[in-house]
Amino acid sequence: TCALPISLVPVVIGALGYLAKQVIALVKANVSREQYAMLEQIAMTTVVSLEQTLKSKAGEEKKAAALAIVRSECAKHGIKLNEAAIETAIEAAVYRAKIEA
Repeated sequence: TCALPISLVPVVIGALGYLAKQVIALVKANVSREQYAMLEQIAMTTVVSLEQTLKSKAGEEKKAAALAIVRSECAKHGIKLNEAAIETAIEAAVYRAKIEA
């Protein structure tokens, strides 16, 4: 009974990767290349930092903290994005961090 869900893991990972790429393309279309690089760096740094400092906290708590930090840092750098775009950048950073780990 466990063989079916395990066999679907590569399909799910592939689908998530494809979705992440599409959403990243959408975000890139709304900011300059320099701003996107900065957003990507801010999101990745935030995700890695929170994974270390909030290791025992629930995923939603980490996500809320990440949103607040990335939103604040983007504002400091003049990057204007809506909440969905910031969430997408964070989710993409989480996805990349898991792959690179």
